Amino acid sequence: MNLPNDPRDFYRASAQVQLPSIDPTTPPALERLGQPPFPKSKFPFLGFLASVFDHVSVHAKARVNGRN
Repeated sequence: MNLPNDPRDFYRASAQVQLPSIDPTTPPALERLGQPPFPKSKFPFLGFLASVFDHVSVHAKARVNGRN
């Protein structure tokens, strides 16, 4: 990959990058991964992961839409 000589040009260009659209009918990432490889326990680990994924996706959508 060829990078610009001036690093500021790299960061200016990143604002023009078009992100791919996400199909709302696509199952969530955790569902696409299939069964978890770890044993069942009392701690709801998959629920925890799902809440982390939700939090990250909300934050990412806000950043894409210009809200920090």
